[in-house]
Formats: sequence, structure tokens, C-alpha cells
Amino acid sequence: MGAVLLSQDVRVMLSVKLRSIILSTIIFFFAAGEFQPASAVMSADAAVVVSSDATPQEVRLGRRGIEEIESHWRVIKDPALQARVETIVTRLEPFMSRKLLYDVRIVDQEMVNAFSLSGGTMYVTTGILDFVKTDLELAGVIAHEMVHADRKHVMIQTARNDRMTLLTLAAAILSRGEGAAIIAASALQVAVMGAYSIDLEMEADSRGIDALAGAGYNPVGMITLQERLKEERLKRAHIDPGIYQTHPEIDERIAAAIKYMEEHSIPVNRKHSLGLLRPRVEYEAVSGDLTLTIDGAVVWRGPDSAPTKKLFDRVASELWNTLQLETAPYDIRAEGVWPDESLFIMGRTVVVGRELPEDVAPLSFLREGIQLAVTAARRSHPMADYFM
Repeated sequence: MGAVLLSQDVRVMLSVKLRSIILSTIIFFFAAGEFQPASAVMSADAAVVVSSDATPQEVRLGRRGIEEIESHWRVIKDPALQARVETIVTRLEPFMSRKLLYDVRIVDQEMVNAFSLSGGTMYVTTGILDFVKTDLELAGVIAHEMVHADRKHVMIQTARNDRMTLLTLAAAILSRGEGAAIIAASALQVAVMGAYSIDLEMEADSRGIDALAGAGYNPVGMITLQERLKEERLKRAHIDPGIYQTHPEIDERIAAAIKYMEEHSIPVNRKHSLGLLRPRVEYEAVSGDLTLTIDGAVVWRGPDSAPTKKLFDRVASELWNTLQLETAPYDIRAEGVWPDESLFIMGRTVVVGRELPEDVAPLSFLREGIQLAVTAARRSHPMADYFM
């Protein structure tokens, strides 16, 4: 994901654990005599390679990464959580460029993180499952990580770090010797810490947006998650958002993702991924009124009657379809002379005065309530530039 949200204590713990993982990886490889000629490796990995487009080098790095990660972190066996993440992977898989054996696993870690190993195995933490507001944000995370695997980003970044070509790196992975162990450890560090260059992160974002749109997800969840991680870093001094500490390009990534969506005619409507601006018609026991609420705040009220219920239900549907966090204040307006006064949102007529049953609050009340609800929703997600 390239996005880790950690307390300082947890980050220190992760750093210690990561060093332990890397060291144990090197020791394990030598002790087990894992660095064999390429022919031996290809034979050992043949069953995996023939069923996917992964190279023997990717399979080798991925398999050893799995062994080391799971020797340190507990994999959660929760059928409901597993079904949640696997459903997303299944929908996104047809929109990747290679056929890999995508396998997503949940680890019991409070850090907000997700990462992919070479070959298609991915990990999401319980921390990120708690942090995401909707499945749209979770899908954005998973799409990003699937692209990292699909485009061989771990190997590309490892080769860059070690100033090698991909061909040289591939040969080294299948060779004997100290160099192969160091490369394996370096690749694991890139994967777990998400230490990718900005161009690889942007490719994972843009290709992830393509996959999300193709699979029927609103890709804006990828953007809102990054905006919220940025907010956490600013409002909590004790929070260290991991990779963003060394990647101040987060603003550049957000802007590039928004631009990419706009260029591909994908609306940037954040409310769905944040679970905001949700209208509901409710009965208020204290007053005996029917109320129309947005995120729990009353924006309209009237007598408890069948005509009021019918009108409020229709207006709630109109608000759900038209009202966005990105709607400018001047696009919510009441115009005309009663009973022809009308409420417009984004140029669309929501309700006309003559439709109101007796004793229903006037349209000016509704307009003011909607304005206040939108303002409150924006304040709950302050890092977005809603009118860029």
C-alpha cells in the first residue's frame, strides 16, 4: 500500500521485527542450502509456475517471504473477514495484466498496512481492516497491492536499490552465495515496508484505478484513504505514518490520482467511500414528527402522515443521487415565489413548494439544513480539496 500508520512504539517494534525477519531469512537460506542452480529451483517450483505467469524468481521470493512473515505474525482465520477480502480480490483479478495466484491473508497487527510479495501473495493487517470506512477504501488498498505484484514492483525496486538490472537480479536470486541471501532480504524489506519509488507508487495507483473501475468499484476510495492517513499524521503528534515519513510525495500522489480519474471521466465523489451524506426518513418520538436526516442531523421535519412520508422518501432519494461532498454551496439553492419556490441541487429540481403537505417546514429550512449537513461532512474529512 505504501501506507503504514504506526505509533512510535509500534514502529520501533516493527523495525526490530523486520530486522529479525531479514536476519532469519539470510540464516535460513544458508542453513537450508536454498541457493541451488536454476534448474533445481525451476523443478521445485514447477507446480506453482505452470499454473500462473509468475517467474521462478518471483515464486522463490514469495514463498520464502511467506515462511518468514508467518513465523513472526499470526494469520487470522476469520471466515467473515476472509470472505470480505477474497471477494474483492476475485472481482479485481480479471483486470490485472498477468495471471497470478493471488492469495490474500489477514495478519493480527495493529499497524495500518497492506503489502504484497512477489508472485501474488498479499497481506492485510487487522489494523487496516479497522481503519477503512467502507469496502471501497479496502478495495483501493487491495487493487494497489495487486498491481505491485502484477507489475513486478518488488523486483524492480530491489534491482534499483542494489543498482542491478532485472536480468542480473533474476540470475542472482537463483544462484548460490551471500549475494542471493542479501537480495532476498532486501526484497522482503521493500515489500513489507512499501519502500517503492514514487513512479512505482503512481503506477500502482493509476493501474489500480483502472482495475477498480473495471470491476465496478468507485476508485475514489483509494484517494480518501490516503487523505485520511495524511490527516492522522497532522493531528496526532505521536502517530508516525511509516512510509509517508520518507515519502512526502503523498500530495503529489493524491493530485495525480484525482487528475487521472478526471481524465478518464470517473467522477471524484467521496461520499460513498467515506459513508457520508446518508439521508434517512425517521420518526421522532419526542415531537411526534417525521424527520429527514442527513448523517443523523435533522434537515427537514413535518407531521407524521402518509403524504409527508411519501414526499420525504422521494426527497431522500433525490439527495442520495445528487448531493455530494464536492457540491459547491451555490449549487444548493431555493428560488422562486411560493408556491412555485423550488429547491435545486446541481441544477436539478429536488422539490417544489406546491408539493409540501400542510405543516411541513418551508424549503428555506430544508436548504439551510442541507448546507449545514454538507459543511459538517466536509469537516469530518478535512484533507480533501473539494473544489480543485
